[in-house]
Amino acid sequence: MRPSLLLLAIATAGLIIAPAAPAFAAAPCSAADSATYRHTFDGNSGQTTISPVRPLCDGQKQSFALIAYTAGTANAGQFVYSTDRATITSTTRSVTLDVVVPPCYAQVDAVFGSELVDEATSSDNPYGSRTLGAAGSRSAGPPAHYRGGSSDCTPAPKVAFTSACDGSYTATLSNAANANVSAAFLVAGRLLRLAPGRSTTVDGVKGGSLTIRDSAFTSYVGTWRPPAIGCTTVTTPPASAVPTTQLAAPLPPSVPGLASVPATAAATTDAPGLVYAAPTTTAAPAPATTKKGMSMGSIIAIAFGLVLIGGGAILLTRVIKAIREPV
Repeated sequence: MRPSLLLLAIATAGLIIAPAAPAFAAAPCSAADSATYRHTFDGNSGQTTISPVRPLCDGQKQSFALIAYTAGTANAGQFVYSTDRATITSTTRSVTLDVVVPPCYAQVDAVFGSELVDEATSSDNPYGSRTLGAAGSRSAGPPAHYRGGSSDCTPAPKVAFTSACDGSYTATLSNAANANVSAAFLVAGRLLRLAPGRSTTVDGVKGGSLTIRDSAFTSYVGTWRPPAIGCTTVTTPPASAVPTTQLAAPLPPSVPGLASVPATAAATTDAPGLVYAAPTTTAAPAPATTKKGMSMGSIIAIAFGLVLIGGGAILLTRVIKAIREPV
């Protein structure tokens, strides 16, 4: 037998008698609360990439967050500027988070979980062991905490409220043109950013209040207020809403000297008090009386008058005769 044929026969026999190799075992999965991760971090560009060492088991998930702050020098506070969040699951095995880093003193942190701190009063890292790469962290990689920049952040945010006659109101948010960074606003918990020289409006809650916090660490609370000018229609409540301390008792419209006041004019709490007109100088006519005949006193008075008249006539006659008689 040729050597080549002999070798082929031996190889064939070996394949036949060799035991079958074991099947490839699937890689084990991890529970979210015990899984370990690897990450990269570039705080200056505001980016991190995270992946688990072993895939998470079905139904398991782990969230991560990345945040950038405007930060002052020394121990000045920091205010949220940009955020990003993502979640690793059994099917999503790697996530990349990006934030906008302010072009001034800034702080950037990548952390376990989705909860973030909107502002801090110092330059310290507010996340401690939640920071990726921190001592005892379940993610291997560089400490995901960056602080840097070359100038102070000087946003110039401003908030002004304007009310309309229909009970609605708006908030106008703006950032002055001389600011060196976008101004950040937390409007009812929602983050807005305005570049220098830009503005926008936000509708208030009709019948409620609107709270706004800006990156100059100033809070504003807006509600509807009656406009000083411009409203031509005023809605008055029904007459039953008149406070009892304002109108003690209803007055008939025919009371002399009382100015005419519509029933709804005093219905609002800020209505003026009732105004009385100046009294008139024209005397009211005397009431008419029915003639019932002359009384006894009237008859005696007339008789006495006649007696006086008669006596006067007699005296006058005597005086005339005395004048005519010769001396």
